[in-house]
Amino acid sequence: LHSQSGWLLLAGLLTFQCSQTFASDQIRIIQMTDYQEEQQLMFDSQVQFHLPEAIIEAIYNEVTLTFKTEILFEEHQRFAGIKYRRERMHVVYNTQLHYSDFSSRYTLVNERNNKVQSFSSLDEALKTLGTLSAFPVLNLSELHPAQKYTLKLNINLNRWRLPSPLILNSLLDSDWNLNSGWFETQIYTPKSWLWKYHV
Repeated sequence: LHSQSGWLLLAGLLTFQCSQTFASDQIRIIQMTDYQEEQQLMFDSQVQFHLPEAIIEAIYNEVTLTFKTEILFEEHQRFAGIKYRRERMHVVYNTQLHYSDFSSRYTLVNERNNKVQSFSSLDEALKTLGTLSAFPVLNLSELHPAQKYTLKLNINLNRWRLPSPLILNSLLDSDWNLNSGWFETQIYTPKSWLWKYHV
């Protein structure tokens, strides 16, 4: 009976977790700019982090935090009068943030490209974590000037990557629900970008 109750509680928490799609103030995407460079559609973005005291305390206690970044690029389509979006690019990757009390340094490990960076302050580490620069989306030859596209970005704390004793607490405590929500921008590809690829 106790085992069954435990599974019901976990199922309820999973349902609760899946329903949390709204944005939190602790992670805020403040800008996303698309442009073309070297025959590629690229974008830059800047994210601000305002971490609750409970999260900062966990960092100073050397708890590794993992932030998940998700990028979607969708093409708007219409079939039989029904509008839908076709996924053209989807990237998901994790970045670990860890503090070492021994060295008094903050380390970021990008699991997508295995890049490791070290910082003397938490603010520096979070600023770098929140900066995407010249991120490639698609080659311009794969785009069409008659189509409309949507570029979407989401960053959240991956609570399932926390140490086991903290996972349950993070699901119950709103301080740990760090999620930027989806930030999206519409892209209408100028013909001046694409004409030489479609003549």
